[in-house]
Parts: sequence; C-alpha cells; structure tokens
Amino acid sequence: MKSQWDIHNGIRYFHFNLSDFGTNDKALIAECDEADTVIMAEPLNSVRILNDVRNSVGSLEVVRHLQLSAQRSSPYITKAAVVGITASTRLILELVNRFSKKPILAFDNIEFAKDWLTKD
Repeated sequence: MKSQWDIHNGIRYFHFNLSDFGTNDKALIAECDEADTVIMAEPLNSVRILNDVRNSVGSLEVVRHLQLSAQRSSPYITKAAVVGITASTRLILELVNRFSKKPILAFDNIEFAKDWLTKD
C-alpha cells in the first residue's frame, strides 16, 4: 500500500496516495480499499486526510468506487484536502463531495494542502 500516515507541523494526517496509477483501475481500487480499512480503524471524526490524485485518471468504475469510499470513510474524516485535480477531474471531485460528509478542498500545491490540513 502506498498510502500512509505522515506528520506535518507536528500534526498527524493520512496521505491517501492515489498518485501515478494512470489508468490502472484495479490497482487504484485496491489502494482505495486498503486505505479505507486503515481509516475506519481510527476513532470517528478524527482523521485528517490528504487525497493525492496526481497523474491518475478516473474511469466510471473508479468514480463509483470513490463514491463508495467517501460514504464509508466520511464518518472518520475531520478535515480533507486533495491535490492533483485537473479540469477534467474536477467533475469527479464534485461527485465524490456529494457522498462525503466533509467537503474535500482542492489545492494546486501539496505543501499548501498540508499546511491547511494541519491547521486547526
């Protein structure tokens, strides 16, 4: 699994690393399922999450799976950011946000996303 816990500004967050999967839907979905298992082992409303989708493309199957992931992991998320959103993937973010209890804010720069994510 590429996704992992990390620390920025002394604050723990989960780097949900869906970057560089390209069009490999099976690997991306497997990463998503493994990450959800880790997230759902945490207390409710306690996880700060950085979604990293740089260099990945979402097929219809991936979009459906990300919606499912948002539904099942949302109760555990307290704050969410994403990097790697392009003009063509912005619609995917909007669809996922409809199923997420916490809106996912898009950032152009991973450092800005981490700074925002780790501020109270």
